[in-house]
Amino acid sequence: MALLSAIMMQGFTHTVKTNPLWGYISETKKVDFSFKTYFDGSYQDYLTEHAKQNTGFHEFFIRNYNQIAFSCFGIVTNKTIVKGYDNELYLKIYLDETTGKRLIEEYGSVDRAKATARKNVEATKALVDTLRQYGKEFLFIFAPTKTAVYSDKMPKEYRRQISDFSLEEYYIELFKENNIPHIDFYNYFKAIKDTISYPLYTRYGSHWAESTIPFVGDSILRVMETLKGYKLPSLQCTNLNITTEYSDYDHEMELAINLLFPCRKPALPHPVLSLSDTIGKNSPKLLVIGDSYFDQLMFSPFKKAFHQWDFWKYNKTVYSSYCWDVPIDKMSNIRSTLQNADIVMVTATAPMIYNYMYGFLDSAYDLIHESDLDWEMQIQKMMNTIKNNPQWYDAVIRQAVKLGIPTEENLRNNAIYVIQTTKKADS
Repeated sequence: MALLSAIMMQGFTHTVKTNPLWGYISETKKVDFSFKTYFDGSYQDYLTEHAKQNTGFHEFFIRNYNQIAFSCFGIVTNKTIVKGYDNELYLKIYLDETTGKRLIEEYGSVDRAKATARKNVEATKALVDTLRQYGKEFLFIFAPTKTAVYSDKMPKEYRRQISDFSLEEYYIELFKENNIPHIDFYNYFKAIKDTISYPLYTRYGSHWAESTIPFVGDSILRVMETLKGYKLPSLQCTNLNITTEYSDYDHEMELAINLLFPCRKPALPHPVLSLSDTIGKNSPKLLVIGDSYFDQLMFSPFKKAFHQWDFWKYNKTVYSSYCWDVPIDKMSNIRSTLQNADIVMVTATAPMIYNYMYGFLDSAYDLIHESDLDWEMQIQKMMNTIKNNPQWYDAVIRQAVKLGIPTEENLRNNAIYVIQTTKKADS
């Protein structure tokens, strides 16, 4: 009775601080009591879900259940993660891509996948040519996958089903044939995995290990130097920092399965990084459109090698030197960001290639091909419209004071926002 009372009191008061569960948890939407909600069962469903989420010490009970399932029976309760040999963890989306299941679900056949790839690469080549007309360069980063690098540690049932065709390898072949600037980390990681001292992927991580970031980042900088004669600093490792305290990226899947006790981890590098030189005024501006494989570079000194940097994650969320975690459709300077960028870089790993460039390919044409003169005329016309509306213009002035920027700059930003919002509504 004392135990049950303690659980009940914790559910009401939450006085004892518990280790929160890792991952995305949706809050139960409140349903008010009424005859309708009572008789259709929605109120009862709400009470049930609310009780689950607010049971005292429910984090402990969930972690305890997960720990017993994992340690005693080798079962991972998170359906997106699969355990392989020697407790090696894999994301199921990567396993399905390696076996060809994802390809069949998406395209129906290898021939259709190839046809789509050829079409996308043709459009990419056209985009590269267009960017170069505007004095910009393009670079595509083919990120490796854990399933490709360490396929020998995959679960047996998946190893037996490994597909003979890799969509990522096919794209790499097409990029080579069309001389599109790219870096093939996919095949390179596979080639060096047995020649290095530390794993390229950690046992509990799904991204390239932190120890590879100095090499990855500096390789990208060196290739960028060849694109247009840029002089960029080197990304250097000043301290290997061998530790068992992993970064989130090196054990994110362990975090996601929410165990009661941490897994035993071998000591690995968590390198301390720095740039070899400070950047100058002529350093390029970088725009990255990519997946989570750029995150580790974003949190390293790599981004400081550029005069300005912008990261459009999945072409949906903006991270940059001036804003953080903002939906891209809320940004008023998307077109100017692309126009001002000196280098456009795309990062993608195998499962993300199915959503090729995350829709950026089409939106880039809309942003680039619009006449600069016509665009400027639209902006000036809208700025005059705002100025001729006293209430609107006063609001712009007050907003500029609040933001601490010149009124004219805020006026232009508002004009751009109105134009882009109107175009989206019309489309």
